[in-house]
Amino acid sequence: MRLKFKAAMQLIIFISTLISLEPIGALPIVNDALDIIKLIHEVSNGVLTVWQLLGRRPIDHQKLPFMLEDGSSEIMNELGQISDKIQHAEEQQTEYFKLTIETLKRDFHAESLLSHKMSEVSDMTKMIKKRYRDMIEYQRSQEKLENYTLIGFAEWCVKPGSNSLTYLVEVLHETLFGEYEDNGNKSLFAQLVVKYESDEDQICATHSSPQQFAYDLYTKMTLTEIKAYTMMEFSWMTLRDSGKGNFTLEMALMHKNYQRRIEHSMKVLSDIMARIERVYWRCDPKNWQSQLGETYDEVTRLLQGYVENEVNLNSESKCFDSCEDYVDVRTERCLENEFCNKQPKCLGRLHNCRFIESDMTVCQSNNTTTNNLRRYDYIEYDNGRVLGKDCAAQQENACPTGGVRAESWSRWIFWRCNYCLCICDEDGPQSDRYFNLRDTISDYKDDMIVTGARFVKHQRVFHLQLQQGKLLPGGLINQSTLAWIPLQSYDVSHVDIRNGYDYHKLTYDSRALDLDEISVENDTLVVTGARFRVVDKHLNLEVRFSSFNFTTGRLLRPEVNSFWLGNDKTTEHNDKPRQKLMLHDPQVSTKSSLSSLPLSKDNQYMEFVSSSVDKDAAQSTVPFIDIQDVVPNPAVPLSGLGIYHKGRKGFGGFFAPKIVTYYNFWEKLVKSHYYP
Repeated sequence: MRLKFKAAMQLIIFISTLISLEPIGALPIVNDALDIIKLIHEVSNGVLTVWQLLGRRPIDHQKLPFMLEDGSSEIMNELGQISDKIQHAEEQQTEYFKLTIETLKRDFHAESLLSHKMSEVSDMTKMIKKRYRDMIEYQRSQEKLENYTLIGFAEWCVKPGSNSLTYLVEVLHETLFGEYEDNGNKSLFAQLVVKYESDEDQICATHSSPQQFAYDLYTKMTLTEIKAYTMMEFSWMTLRDSGKGNFTLEMALMHKNYQRRIEHSMKVLSDIMARIERVYWRCDPKNWQSQLGETYDEVTRLLQGYVENEVNLNSESKCFDSCEDYVDVRTERCLENEFCNKQPKCLGRLHNCRFIESDMTVCQSNNTTTNNLRRYDYIEYDNGRVLGKDCAAQQENACPTGGVRAESWSRWIFWRCNYCLCICDEDGPQSDRYFNLRDTISDYKDDMIVTGARFVKHQRVFHLQLQQGKLLPGGLINQSTLAWIPLQSYDVSHVDIRNGYDYHKLTYDSRALDLDEISVENDTLVVTGARFRVVDKHLNLEVRFSSFNFTTGRLLRPEVNSFWLGNDKTTEHNDKPRQKLMLHDPQVSTKSSLSSLPLSKDNQYMEFVSSSVDKDAAQSTVPFIDIQDVVPNPAVPLSGLGIYHKGRKGFGGFFAPKIVTYYNFWEKLVKSHYYP
C-alpha cells in the first residue's frame, strides 16, 4: 500500500528541495523580482499540470510503482522543470539575503504592538517550517512509514479547522498583508517598511535600500506561501492515492485561494513600492574604514589657517588696526626675524583674520609625510589655549618638528603689532580645487544608459564619473556590459584648458555646491548623462534624460529625444529661493565615531569652509568628497541623479552623489512579466 504514496513523494523530491525556509537570500531587486514573479507563475502552473497528469490514473490503481507507470516520464519532466527553477532562485537567495523574522523582531522591539505582531508571524512561520521538515523526513523514510502517519499529516494540512495548515496560512497572510478588502497601508508589512525607511542607521547596518528591504520581506513570505502550497498539494495527492476521494474540486479551491493570496500580497507590495523612497545613497564604509584616496578625497589648501603679524598685512607697515579689520588682504612683506621667515608664505589672499592671543608656540607640520598638506599640527598660546587639540593630544604636546615661537611686539609706546590667525586661499600645485565642467554622456547610440555614479579625483580635478550599461527589454540592464565611462583627462595648467569652460576653479568667492536631486516622474525617460555648470558662482548639477521604449529596451532617437534638466534657482529666486546649509565649527569629517547620515534637502547649497579653529587649527577644507561607487546591485535604469551632503552635527561631513532608481519600475515589471 505504501507504493500508492510515490506520486506525492515524487512531488516533494523535486519541489521541496529549495523551499527550505532557512534565512533566504535577497536577490538584487530587479533580477530577484523577475525570478520570484516567474517562480510564482511557473510553480502554480506546474503543480496544476502535475495534478492533471496524475488525474489520468485510476484512484484505486495499485498495479505498479508510480515510477514505472506509462506516462510517468511526462510527470517527472514537469516536476523536474519546476525543481530546477526553484533551486536556482533559492541558491541565489541564500547567497545574498540574511534577514530573518527574528532579526526583524529585534530591530523593531521598541513598538510593543509591532513586536507582538512580529511574534505571531514568527510563531506561525516556525510552525510551517517544522511541519515542512517533518514532510522531508517522511519522504526520506517513506518505505518504513505506516500509512497512518502520512494520512494524519495530510489531514492536518488540509482538513478544515483552526489548527490546520490551510487555516494557518490564511492567518499568516492577513497578519502580514492585511485583509483582502484593504489596500495594505495599515498592514504589518507596510508598518515595517515605513519604520525601516525612516531609520538611516538601520539602512546603513543592512546595506539595503527601503525598496530592497520591502522586496526581501515580501520574498521571504512568498516562499513561505509556496512551501505551504506544496505541502497542501502533497496532502491532497496523498489522500487521493489512499483511496479517500478524487478531491478535484478541493484542489481547485486550494489553488484559487493560493492565487488570491499571491495577487493580494503583490498588490500590497506594488502600493508600497510606489510610495517609498527610490533614492539610493552610499553609507560610510563598514566599521568606518575610510581611507584617503579609496573611500574619500579632499579639496586641498582652498581655505587654511595661517598665522601672520598685522604689520605684514598692509602696505604702510602699520599696527594701528585690529586683526579683524583685515578681511581680504595679501601678505605685503616679511620683516626680518619675524615668524614669517620660518614658515612657507601664503601666496594667495588672506581672509577673515582674527586675534586670539599675543604669544604662541607654533608646531609646524612635517610636510614630508605622504598626503600631509597641513601647515601646522597645532598652535599653543601662552595662556594655555590650544588650536588643533586632537593633533596636540596625539603628540602629547611634544612637537615632532620643534615648536617655533611667535610673539607679538610693541611699536613705539602706544601700538602693539599682534599676530593674527587668518584663512589662506592659495592656488598652486598643492591645491586640488578643480571640478570638471565637460559633459559625460553614455554611449546612447548602442542603447547604453547611466546606471551609477561616483566622484573621482584625477590630475587634481574632481569628476562626476558615470557607469553605463546596455538597456534590455522589460527595463533590465545587461549586467555583463557594465563599465565606467572613461574620464576626459586633462591638465589644468595646459594653455588650451580654460577655467569656466573645461573646469571650475574654487575660490573664496566661488566655493558653493548646489545640493539638488534632479529627477523625473516619467516612465518613458532614463538618464543618459550628467555635467556640472556654474550658476551664480555655484557649482550646479545638470542631468541628461532620453526617451526609451520599456518593452523593447531601445532608446528612441536619443540624438533628438534627449534634454538637459537642472535646478536654476538661486538665493535671489522669487519662488522658493535656494537656502544655505551651514557648517558650524566643523571637526574633520573622518573624526566622527558615528556613521554619516544625509543632512541636506533639495534646493539647498553649502560652501566649502575651513575646519574648526579649536579642534583642527583650521587646517583642512571641508566637506570632504565621498568617492565610493553609488551603484545598485544589480544595476537598474535611473530616473535621476543628485548631489547631497551627509555627516553628523559638529563635523564637516561629505559631499556625495546619489541616484534615483527608475520611476514606477515595480508596477511595470509585474505587468510585463506576471501578466504576459
